[in-house]
Amino acid sequence: MKKSDTEQIRAANRVDIINTLRVFGPLARVDIGQRTRLSPATVTAITSDLVAEGVIREVQKPVSATGRGRPRVLIGLNPDHASALGIKLSINEIRLMLGDLQGNIVAETVVTADTQSLDQASLNDLLVDQASRFLEDYPDHARRLVSLGVAIQGIVDAHRGYSVWSPALSIKNVNMTAALEAAFECPVELANDTNCIAHAIHKHPEYLQKPDFAVIMIGYGVGGSLILNGDLYSGHNGAAAEFGHTKYTPTGPTCACGKAGCIEAYVADYALYRDARALIDLPETDRRHPSEDEMRHLTQLARDGSTPARELFDRAGRVLGFGIANVLALISPERVVVTGPGVRAYDLLEDSIQAGIQEALIPELVGRTEIQSYPWSEDMTGKGVIALALGHFR
Repeated sequence: MKKSDTEQIRAANRVDIINTLRVFGPLARVDIGQRTRLSPATVTAITSDLVAEGVIREVQKPVSATGRGRPRVLIGLNPDHASALGIKLSINEIRLMLGDLQGNIVAETVVTADTQSLDQASLNDLLVDQASRFLEDYPDHARRLVSLGVAIQGIVDAHRGYSVWSPALSIKNVNMTAALEAAFECPVELANDTNCIAHAIHKHPEYLQKPDFAVIMIGYGVGGSLILNGDLYSGHNGAAAEFGHTKYTPTGPTCACGKAGCIEAYVADYALYRDARALIDLPETDRRHPSEDEMRHLTQLARDGSTPARELFDRAGRVLGFGIANVLALISPERVVVTGPGVRAYDLLEDSIQAGIQEALIPELVGRTEIQSYPWSEDMTGKGVIALALGHFR
């Protein structure tokens, strides 16, 4: 075996051990070996190096599995050893997040900007300037910065670092990574926002052993992501699982992408609020991005018995069910996870989702896949983009 091959294998094993500790927390060396399937000698050699470098450390309170004999010493990541910067770009909003080596978000801020007016140069300037300003407030993290992650709505070419199309921007085929890489001298990972959510969910211990599941994000848009054979599947061009832009009907309402009849045109926040304003006395809002308060108000109207509001959510659930039925027929995942800000109304959607699935699928395929909601108590996009940024740290 060539020396370069040996070095690559060792580097990959380091990444595997670091990522295992990030997901499962402090572990004994024997448990690391069991989870990574690395030999005891390999685990001992690599963890010794990582301890010496300050990447990992021994936990102060060793534990014994049996209560007898020598207790097993646990080792875990040193969260202060390295930092990552996450940037989430959505319509008229930039969210910046700092994550520690454990993947915890330790600081964040939101900047409003007219994202539709940006060209490539002004977008580069805005992202670099806002990231620099944010890091100035956290000099210790700035010194430890090892990577960046960028999440954006729409279609991305992650391999090239390009946003192919996004509703957040008026320009297409935008280089999202080069200016940031040059400014901060760090690698930059680009991903679709729903892929970031799927990545974050997949790192949860409950889902880590689920090799095949689909994630449907509902809220400011509608997105999809696939975990197949334990890995994020993005397709040949990085645009797999654009669930929101699959068709419910070719003659339906207009979607943010400009086409008619997309699933998103019925289910996204902007679609629900747009159609509700035609039926109910609601305040005017940003037609592309109604606020969380406005959506909660509309949701409560439906719960309180407003027939037009309730019918809109029933229709949205049925459309979503038809879309999920296509996923079940094509992919047959073990589980479909519905998440995003839109799960605020999941109680209004759930029955009609199931009705749509039963209407669209042959009976033999109904009930073989679990459909569940995943709470949106925190922004999973942020956790996912930080995890992606740290995924190759070694």
